[in-house]
Parts: sequence; structure tokens; C-alpha cells
Amino acid sequence: MTKYYYGFKLFFLDSFNYRFNAVVQTIFSNLRLIIMIFFWVLIYGGDTQRVLNGFTLSGIITYLIIMDIFGSFVYGLRNSGFNYANMIKDGSLGPALLKPRSLSMHLYFQNLADGVTGVVPQVVLVACVMPFITRFVVLDFSMINILSIILFLAIGTISTHLLCSLMGYMAFWLEEATAVMWSLVVLFNILTGFFLPLDFFPQWSVAILEMLPFVSWGYIQTKLYIGFYTLDKQVVLFAVQVAWVFALLLFNKMVWEKGVRKYSAVGG
Repeated sequence: MTKYYYGFKLFFLDSFNYRFNAVVQTIFSNLRLIIMIFFWVLIYGGDTQRVLNGFTLSGIITYLIIMDIFGSFVYGLRNSGFNYANMIKDGSLGPALLKPRSLSMHLYFQNLADGVTGVVPQVVLVACVMPFITRFVVLDFSMINILSIILFLAIGTISTHLLCSLMGYMAFWLEEATAVMWSLVVLFNILTGFFLPLDFFPQWSVAILEMLPFVSWGYIQTKLYIGFYTLDKQVVLFAVQVAWVFALLLFNKMVWEKGVRKYSAVGG
């Protein structure tokens, strides 16, 4: 594990080499969040007592901010699929497989570093504007919630890496897989609740969506922070997400082995 830790550390430090890019990212990555907050303020008409699908104005603003932070953290792991697709396409997968390391673990820690640095712009924004929006934000730092959030974030990064890696494996069979992958990323953003809380979906579909792996990519953690889940519900959701991780691990192994055999057969 030591080599993966040092790899994580190097990727993390490397992301701060381009300071101008970091400033630009801070500005533009938060522009969408600011627009969405104003959009919801207009929907609620500034009425802090109005409730829509279980959310007050304070609740929805808190959801948007916290979801943006958690979503940005997990978002870095989605690059795993594109890493695989690019390596398969340009032929660099062969040399990568010869190195004394697990390629999957290497990409996981590489993109985990991207996820950590991706949170920085969101945290900077929240720190700057918090004095002005305190009355619109729910602040809940209970130890139980924090521990649950950490557990679900760990599960979320793993399932994101595994599922997006599966998308990248499409490059073994498709000449241009990235177009399909970008389409799936948009769909995943919707199913994750990144743009809109899943509570605003038809009620019958929410129970189904909460059984999918996408909700561990920020949605569950955000609702835990707001305090929407009981302990019993958390245990059920955690068990479901752990089951998804094991299923994705098995499926990854199967598809990877078939893909590598095809890649070797054509001299990749």
C-alpha cells in the first residue's frame, strides 16, 4: 500500500502546480452552484417557511452546497473510465500492465487525489460566503453523522471507480467509447441527484433509486448531513452499497479478463 500512498501524494501535489488553472477552476466550478441557488430562491419566492417535497429553502440551499462538495470529491473517480479508454486506444495499456502494481489501485489513488483537490474550490466558496448565508444553511456537525458520511464517502469512491472503470472497458470492443461514456456520465449525474434532489422525482421511483449505487456518490451523504435518514435506514443503505461494491468487483474481474484477452489477441 505504501507505493499507492506515495502515488496519491504525488498526484495531489502535482495538481497545485498550475495555480492559474486552480483560480479559474474555483471561479467557474462555483458559477453553476451560484446560479442554482438563485434559481431555487426564486422558486421558493424567498419564503423560508415554504416546504417542497420535504425541503425548506434552507434545506434545499444546504443540499445544493453540501452535494456540490461531496459530488466534487467523488467526481474525480469518474476519470478512471476515461483513463482506461485512453490507454486502450493509444496502446499504453500494455506497458502499464507490465509494471509491478495493480493498475486498478493505481488509478483509484490517482483519481482520489483529483477528487480531494476538486473539493478545494467548493470549500473556498463556502468559507467566503458562509457569513452571508448562515441563516439559509443547516449546520449539523454531530459525530454520528460525520462517521456515517465518511463511511459512505469511502463506499462511494470505490463504487464510482469500479462502475466507471467498466465504462472504460468498452474501449476493448468500441473504436470510440468516450462519446458513449460522456452520455452515461450525464445520466449518472441525474441519478446521483447532482442537479436535483431525488425527492423531487416520482415518489414510487425514490425507493428504487436509493437501491442503486449512484446514490452513494453524494446523495446519501448529503441527506445524512441534513438529517433525513434514521439509523435503521442508514444500516440498510450501507448494506446495499457494500453489496454493490462486491457485485461490481466481480463484474469488473469478468469483463477485464475478457477485454485483456481480446486486447492481447489483436497485438495491443
